[in-house]
Amino acid sequence: MKNFAIASALALCLTSLNPAPGFASDDAAKAAVAGKTITSGKAVLKVRKNGRLTGKVGPNGDVTFEGAWDIRNGKWCRTITEPASFAGTECQAMTLGDGVITISGRNGPVDWQIK
Repeated sequence: MKNFAIASALALCLTSLNPAPGFASDDAAKAAVAGKTITSGKAVLKVRKNGRLTGKVGPNGDVTFEGAWDIRNGKWCRTITEPASFAGTECQAMTLGDGVITISGRNGPVDWQIK
C-alpha cells in the first residue's frame, strides 16, 4: 500500500504534459512552472529553473524526491533519481491552466497547484 501511495504521488507530480491552449511552445510551458513549487495533497516539489526537481512525496509527504525535469514536444519529462524504486526517465502528457498543472500517468491524471 505504501508503494502504491508513493507511486500515486510521483505519478501525480511527474507524469505527462500536453500544453494547454495558450501554450504554443515548450518554452512557454516551461516558463509557467520553472522556479515554482507544485503541490498535490502532502506532496511538495520544487521545479527549479536549472532543471532540478526536488521535494517530498508520499501519503505523508515524508519521502525524499530528487530528479530532473524538462518539457519536450509538449510532454512533461522527468528523470527520477530518488526514491530509487522509481528511478528512470518518462515523458508524460500534461495540461496547464489557471495555476494548475495536470500530469497524466500510470495512475491517471493528477492536479498539481502551481505556487
